[in-house]
Amino acid sequence: MQGRFFDGSKQEKIFWATLIAAALFVALALASAVTKIPGGDEAWFASPSLNLIERGEMGTSVLEGVPGIERRTYWVMPLSLLTQAVWYKAVGFGLLQMRATSALWGLVALLSLFCVVRELSGERRIAALAVALLSLDYVFITSASFGRMDMMCAALGFAGLAIFLRYRERNLLFAVGASQTLVVLSGLTHFNGILYFAGLVFLTLYFDRTRIGWRHIAVAAVPYIVGAGAWGVYILQEPSLFVEQFRGNATTGGRLSGLAAPWRGLQAELTNRYFVSFGFGPHSAGHSGPIRLKILILVAYVVALAGVLATREIRAHRGLRALLLLTGIFFLIMALLDGQKLHYYLTHIVPLYTAILAVWIHRCWTRRLVVPRWLVAVCVAGFVALQVGGVLYRIKLDTYRNSYLPATAFLRQHTDARTLIMGSAILGVEMGFVDNLRDDVRLGYYTGRRPDVVVAEETYQKVFDDYRTLEPDYYRHIAEVLAGCRVVYDRAAFKIYDCRASQP
Repeated sequence: MQGRFFDGSKQEKIFWATLIAAALFVALALASAVTKIPGGDEAWFASPSLNLIERGEMGTSVLEGVPGIERRTYWVMPLSLLTQAVWYKAVGFGLLQMRATSALWGLVALLSLFCVVRELSGERRIAALAVALLSLDYVFITSASFGRMDMMCAALGFAGLAIFLRYRERNLLFAVGASQTLVVLSGLTHFNGILYFAGLVFLTLYFDRTRIGWRHIAVAAVPYIVGAGAWGVYILQEPSLFVEQFRGNATTGGRLSGLAAPWRGLQAELTNRYFVSFGFGPHSAGHSGPIRLKILILVAYVVALAGVLATREIRAHRGLRALLLLTGIFFLIMALLDGQKLHYYLTHIVPLYTAILAVWIHRCWTRRLVVPRWLVAVCVAGFVALQVGGVLYRIKLDTYRNSYLPATAFLRQHTDARTLIMGSAILGVEMGFVDNLRDDVRLGYYTGRRPDVVVAEETYQKVFDDYRTLEPDYYRHIAEVLAGCRVVYDRAAFKIYDCRASQP
């Protein structure tokens, strides 16, 4: 079978293997999407999109405690919110619709990674292996089944890198303009778009610094001017509110603390992001089950990186050397600019780790002097089984049906439109983002509102516990409010308090 995509049996096998891996990715992502309890971030970011459709105003009406947020959502980048609004207008809103866009962007990210690895390595087999491994990766599938903007940001960013590498030799002007446009879109989706901006600048200088002229710089500047102008129109509607919200989010939780203490940032990157996310910490991303086995995934990445760095032939390969340097750039930026060490930001760098792993596996398979092929096959099978096993375990738990739906059903039965409910915004995914639902973990400390019903799921309960030592004033107020309530529901991760008896 010959043609554009098939120039021989090896290419045909690569194509079908990649296609099967992508299909498995979609199946696992969607299965995870419909069985996982909603997250607070998902609900926060769905609210402004729905309000834009229904009210013509992109405010986050469900969240309290952020100045003016009921009118304008300025604390996050706008493109994902606008994209979601268009999507919800077309297909309606629900748990699957909220998360399906992440799975679709995941396919874009997979295709982009294939192009990046193929161009840098010169080997379709390495690119296909990288895509296959990433398609079955726990972190990647988890991100693709979560209604945040991380996957969209990563897909647009990697697409920008892919376009540049694919077309730089044929038409550098087009490659620069198209790739910079995609990177701007990535940045307008999430601040982590800065990773792809830095990566694209590096690749441009690494491969084409002698070819870049003023024309290329001018073309590269256009999408930044247009993007800044479009965002500026929204910002100028209430600029003081933008400054307050955006600055508050940028400084929350020590986000930029790594810049003040770089060595501390690097240490925290390892201990608070990698060790915790891969099961080797006291708060391993809140996951249950045999989580300690996840450390083997991190071990595989470290072994592959060490093997690649120790191999002169690979280090001498211009494209693979660029892959290593690109990974290092991503690692350093994440270490220094994300003081919170959020585990879902791994979506941006895991594809590069997977690409390095694919390079090392290919090396071990084709050069039998390193390890025997049977051992390579066993290790790869174990690596994939561990990743997929974690996803299947989470699907089996089905926290959406076993924990979330019973709690929201109870609320529907025992509340009405006049009942002021204080609880996580995740309740709005099933109950609707109604005006009587307020996500206020301080239970009216600043607003003076007294809840009729309090819903304390895992996130709220953890914050309550943290306030006991970190914010005693908040904790005393919360304890006072809950002292006048009675527990009417206590099942799985949800505890519901009825406070109406204490109301005057």
